Amino acid sequence: MDSGHMVKFIFDIGNTRTKIAVFENANMLELRNVKGNFINEANRIFSLYGRPFSVMVSTVSIPEKEVIAMLSAFYDGKIFFFRSGMMLPVKNGYKTPQTLGQDRIANACAAWKFNPDKNTLVIDLGTCIKYDFVDETGLYHGGAIAPGLAMRYKALTRFTGQLPYFKPIEEFPELIGQSTESSIRSGVENGILFELKGAIEAYSQQFGRTSVILTGGDHPKFADKLKSPIFVAPNLTLNGLKVILDAND
Repeated sequence: MDSGHMVKFIFDIGNTRTKIAVFENANMLELRNVKGNFINEANRIFSLYGRPFSVMVSTVSIPEKEVIAMLSAFYDGKIFFFRSGMMLPVKNGYKTPQTLGQDRIANACAAWKFNPDKNTLVIDLGTCIKYDFVDETGLYHGGAIAPGLAMRYKALTRFTGQLPYFKPIEEFPELIGQSTESSIRSGVENGILFELKGAIEAYSQQFGRTSVILTGGDHPKFADKLKSPIFVAPNLTLNGLKVILDAND
């Protein structure tokens, strides 16, 4: 339902951080990324913008009852908690929807909203690399989950006896490594780049012309290395949660 010009709040509560977004229609007015307890920031948002038209919460770390208790100090309206079975703007073809990550289906919904009637592959470069595909009819097919950038660096150290750990750096590595460090960096980061290019090509071969949306914290490292037409949307998941809220309130 259309809320007119009324403001809506989105809370995306992760394991260590909470993102709080304020929307008016399709416009994100404010975004806060809070580590640890988010109650003070939430209080500020409510004080600044007043009573919202509606609130959506996606949480993987705090039980719903606790979230309600936390927000009750300054909000007594309805809270929509994102869960399996909510109305979605896409048709969900995932065979185990109850196990589908909230961020993945939110990304798919945002992709369909931004790119309707077209095949779209979302690539979320975060802790894990997640691939999610929506076809031109609005059917969400699913996708793939792979280890992310930091995870790959850590895995080489954890599961070998000799390889040292290197943190990701801003500079992208050369193709050919000529030291242990540069070889690891090439293997990890060029490996991801080859994977991304291969995935984009494979989806395009199977489904035809396919748009690609990149999101997630590591997307800046790879966006300009991909020659295919790429759309970059850093806050895609939050926009997807807003799209889902619109479909349910």
